[in-house]
Parts: sequence; structure tokens; C-alpha cells
Amino acid sequence: MKTEIKDYRKKVLGCWLGKAVGGVLGAPFEAYPGMNDVSYYDPIPNQMLPNDDLELQVMYACALQNMDAPRLNRNILGDIWLKHMEYNADEYAVAICNLRNGIRPPYSGSYDNYFCDGMGAAIRSELWACLAPGDPNLAAKYAFEDGSVDHAENGIYAEVFLAAMESQAFVESDVTRLIKTGLSYLPENSTLHKSITDTCIWWQESRDWKNVRSRIFNTYASEFASCVLPNIAFTVLALLAGEGDFGKSICIATNCGMDTDCTAATAGAILGLINPEAVGEKWLKPIGRDLVVRESKIVNLKTPETLDAFTDLVIALKNRLGEFTSLPPEPEPDWSEHKIHAEVCALKNLHWWHIPLLGFNGKWEPVELPGLLTTLDLKRFEGTLQLLLKLKFKIDEDDEYSIMFNTPASCQVYLDPDWNKDGALSDNEDMLFGRSRPFFGQEPGRFQSKQSMCNTIFSPCLGGAPLNQIKRNLRLKPGIHELLVSIVPQADDKNIRWGMGIGKMSTTGFLPKAFRWK
Repeated sequence: MKTEIKDYRKKVLGCWLGKAVGGVLGAPFEAYPGMNDVSYYDPIPNQMLPNDDLELQVMYACALQNMDAPRLNRNILGDIWLKHMEYNADEYAVAICNLRNGIRPPYSGSYDNYFCDGMGAAIRSELWACLAPGDPNLAAKYAFEDGSVDHAENGIYAEVFLAAMESQAFVESDVTRLIKTGLSYLPENSTLHKSITDTCIWWQESRDWKNVRSRIFNTYASEFASCVLPNIAFTVLALLAGEGDFGKSICIATNCGMDTDCTAATAGAILGLINPEAVGEKWLKPIGRDLVVRESKIVNLKTPETLDAFTDLVIALKNRLGEFTSLPPEPEPDWSEHKIHAEVCALKNLHWWHIPLLGFNGKWEPVELPGLLTTLDLKRFEGTLQLLLKLKFKIDEDDEYSIMFNTPASCQVYLDPDWNKDGALSDNEDMLFGRSRPFFGQEPGRFQSKQSMCNTIFSPCLGGAPLNQIKRNLRLKPGIHELLVSIVPQADDKNIRWGMGIGKMSTTGFLPKAFRWK
């Protein structure tokens, strides 16, 4: 539908200014699961801070504007990633690896992806609203195409929810009605729909944002600090409790904790759309209006120098963007081409910590792993105290690499072990890295309790794995190398899960073919 938008440019600019302010406010507190206590920037900045929340939308807008006849669908957006994106964290790293491996959207967002429910797509929603002002149906379609590049289900729904809300914010100022608009585009049986509706109900019941925040956290938070379930709810809570006050709203979003740069940035963008004048000089003066984009992250693109210039680019793109047409369903890939060949050996006794497998001569069985992210059912290994996994990978260049094997289980990893003629390890093997999990009792995940943080034990990404589950700056020669992994499950474990990967230090991104060289 076509809607004449009053103050369209002012609202688009207000959106980007509010996004920038919220992102800078929340950035110092990102990923902390506890509550914060901020009422202004801490520390006070002297310029806008770079943030993927804005940078990725700048990438899309510039790349689309450079096209002779810009159109928008998931394949076009995926190609933009391949040409212009060098983010290698979490879902971004997984999607880039999949795209480089020939896996197209929507499967690029679901395959091998521990971060399907991450915030990486939700934070890109404003562009689609600005390109479809007052048309939440179209904005939701744009968002769905985009979210499928690197997410699935709730991760996509979060971007759809926000894009619909933000599109409607061009013509509607009531936050409750905007939330209802966003919810109307979500499956009612989705967990995200429930987390948002719960938040609205809890707010009506108590009108105490700290109380509601605790209920959201205790119900929906996990070791994954960027999960959309608590974070989108925190943004909704901030908008409800902030009662239209820009500063109060972005501070509540930040004070809820978790993915604070994203939650505060989104709240700021929505309020900037509703009332551009709300983004006052108090908040704008410290960061200015320059647009900070890292050339190491967004490559092969000339980007605007200011948020004002970016606003004009988005408006120009809106006037050139072709009509949206849905793509037919993507045929499912032949997953057999993406499986990883390995060997496994189940042991009934332990050769454990810092003690090489001297004299080991077990029986190896071939196994096919579904990908870099694996959950192995232990039923077939009943009575096993220790599993050995043998993997081979191939690299083409003499360079420095990262090797990751990330698992909640106890493990130790060896590189290029020296096997003697009898199939046993030599007595001079040095462990590459490893971690120990207690044999009695359950080691906590990211949270020792729901209010305190300990080491992340499962974050399968080369940029975020714990130090004892990754080896960096490792000089390797071209050719085929072998990893030997020893895994010790606890008695109550029903399965073992792990994420693994090889990457160059110069990029930190997964090498998509390293384990798939045959």
C-alpha cells in the first residue's frame, strides 16, 4: 500500500540518530547478564562508536543503491554478504561459512547454526521500515528475506516483529498499538510471541520494570546472551516503562542487561521514528552526527560520512527500489555433500588429563558428522567412559590459523599426533588445548546462578570460544593435518555436543572446506 508520510525525512533521520545514541549508551555493558544502573553515557564518548547494528544496514543500503535496478530478496542480500561483509562472530560467521560453501538462504541461516535465535537479524530491522514506511506488511516481508540469511524461526521472527512495528511507527505513536502490530506478524505458537505477550501482561500487572525484568530473565534467559527471547522482551519493556521519554527508555533497556547495545539501540530507533525531536542535544552532542563504519568489517563499499547523508541515501533508495516479488521455495541442499568424515573409538577405561594415550590400540569406527556443529547421541556408546574422535583437515597456505573444538564436556585436543606402527601414541605428545569438567555434580553454563556470570562453556565461534577450547596464532604448513580429540562425558550425559572450526588468523572466519576436503 502507498501511504503519504508526513515528515518522512525527519523521521528517518530520527530513527538513525536514536539508533546511534542507544547503541553507544549500551555498548559498554554488552553481554553482562546482571542489571545495570546508568542514567547517561558511562563513559561519556567523544564520537559515535562503531556497531554492527548500524554498519550492516549501511552495507545493505549502499550495495542496493549501487545496483542499476535495485531489488530485494534473500539471494540478493546473501550475495551482498559475500561481497561486502567481514563480520566473523556468532551467526554472522556461520552464515558466511555456509554461503561460501554454496548453501543459500534460508538454509544458510539454519544449517550448523547454534545462533539461530540470535539478535543479529533483529538489529537490521530499521532499514526495511524506512524503505516501507507505513506499510508493515511490506516491511515484514523484507525482514523475513533478510533474517533467513543468518537465522531461523525466532531469530527471523524478531526482525519481522521489529520491522513491522517500526514501519507502523511512521504513522502511529502509541507504543501498545505498535507492539500489537508487530505481534500480528508472528506465529502465535512461537516462543518469541509468548515472551513479548508475557512482558506486556507482566507490565500491566505490576507497573514495576525491575520486577518485570526479573521475570523475563528468570523465564527466558540462557547462557546465550544475544538470544532474542529475553532481549526483544527487554526492548518492549523499555518502551512500555519509558512512557515515551527517550532517555528513560534507552536507560531502562541498558539497565535490563544482556545484549544492551542492541536493545537500547532498537528502543532509541523506535522513539526516534515516533518523535524525532525526542533525540535531544543532551544525547547527540557527545557522539555528533558522523557515521562511523569500520572498513575492516564492511569492505569494497564507499559509505556516507554522516547520518544525515545516510538518511538521504536511504530515501533515494526507497524511490528506486523495485517492486517486491516472492521467490519460490529454495530446493533443499544435498546434505551428504556437507557431512564431515571422521573416526570414533569408544573406551571403557580412562586415559585422562595430561596423560597421553600410551599404548592405546583401540578399534576405530568410521562416522559421518552432520557438520561443524554436532550433537552425538550416547546411546550407541553405552558404558563408554571416554570417546576418541579422529578428524582430518586440509589447508592450502602456509599461514597462522585458529583451531577450535568447543564443547561443554571435558576434552583434550592433540594436533598431528605421532602414531607408532602398532597404532599407539608416542610418549611425547603435547596437548594442544583442553578443559576439565568436574566428574561429580554439574558444572554451570554461562551463569553460576541466573544473576552471576562465569566462563562461557559453549560458544561455537572462532571469535568467541573460551580460551581453553581454541588455539590461536598457530603456524601451519599446507597439506592434510589430523586432530585427535578425547572427550569424557559425565554419567548423566545423554549426548555430547560440540562446535569446531579452522580459520585464518587474518580473518578469524571459518574455512568452509577445511574438514570437507575429500
